Amino acid sequence: MFRTILSLTTIALVGMFTAATLNINSADAASRYKIKCKDHYQLVQGNWISTTPCEEEYIAKVARSYGYKVSVNQIRNNPNKKAYVCQQLGHDTRISNICGAYGDQDRSFGR
Repeated sequence: MFRTILSLTTIALVGMFTAATLNINSADAASRYKIKCKDHYQLVQGNWISTTPCEEEYIAKVARSYGYKVSVNQIRNNPNKKAYVCQQLGHDTRISNICGAYGDQDRSFGR
């Protein structure tokens, strides 16, 4: 019985140590692979390219500069929020190329 308890305790300690190690490793991996954005460009293999995550981050940043209370997660997870912000602020030259699809469209219906 004593051996069983000792074995179970050893297994529990090894399991806790392994879980702690996995948490540390996943945290290191997350910080190591964090996306680096500069405006709406992402650093990929030494080159700056335009990517959707960085564009969304930049849209939120520009919107906040106008006083809008909007987060990056709202822009990413709610297409209507992104469309609204782009329709309101698409005139800004910083995001006009990103928000081009949401800009003023001809609503004259052929008139």
